[in-house]
Amino acid sequence: MRSDAVDQLLTSYLELPVKVSWEGRLADAMRGRLEGVQVEVAGVATAWLPIERIAVHADCARFTPGLPARIRVEAPVVQVTVGQRDLDRWLDGFQLPFRLRLADRGLVVHTEIAGLALSEFETRLEVVRGWFVLRPQRATVLGIPNQLARLFRTYLPLPPLSPDARLVGIEHARGRLSLHFGISDFEEEVTPGMLVRLRRRLLPWVG
Repeated sequence: MRSDAVDQLLTSYLELPVKVSWEGRLADAMRGRLEGVQVEVAGVATAWLPIERIAVHADCARFTPGLPARIRVEAPVVQVTVGQRDLDRWLDGFQLPFRLRLADRGLVVHTEIAGLALSEFETRLEVVRGWFVLRPQRATVLGIPNQLARLFRTYLPLPPLSPDARLVGIEHARGRLSLHFGISDFEEEVTPGMLVRLRRRLLPWVG
């Protein structure tokens, strides 16, 4: 279920463009219990990698009225989506020796010198001790398949993931990458800074 009125109220109060949906009965929602809830925030500006959207999915959310009101979230999963255009602008700031393309089957890394293509790697994104890593799956060097390239990995220029978060899923699409992070149950005050606090809990580096 969705309610434009709820979206407008939360957008105004939290000072961010918010969309909320949930499953289950309206009567349960009126009593403050939401099943299968999703809260989505689009166009998130960060100090590091721009984020197209952040969505929080949860099995159950319980709302307690008050000043301030509180919300308890059970079994939350945070989905972070990055688009190709924002990724290109972000990489331009680091002058890296490769380009990264978001493809249907994974992340493709291109390296070239003076316009001459040197290599192409189809990679898998991993989190190693909190750090984001690209691990090659298939590679060609000067157009020739190269199996040795699979032994190497590349760290992305991002600070480490929060210890409270774990990578639980990845969705690939042309021009878009969505990462799913599982985090612990939490309880928060419903205030304008709530989404910023949750964002920092998952990705402290986004500012």
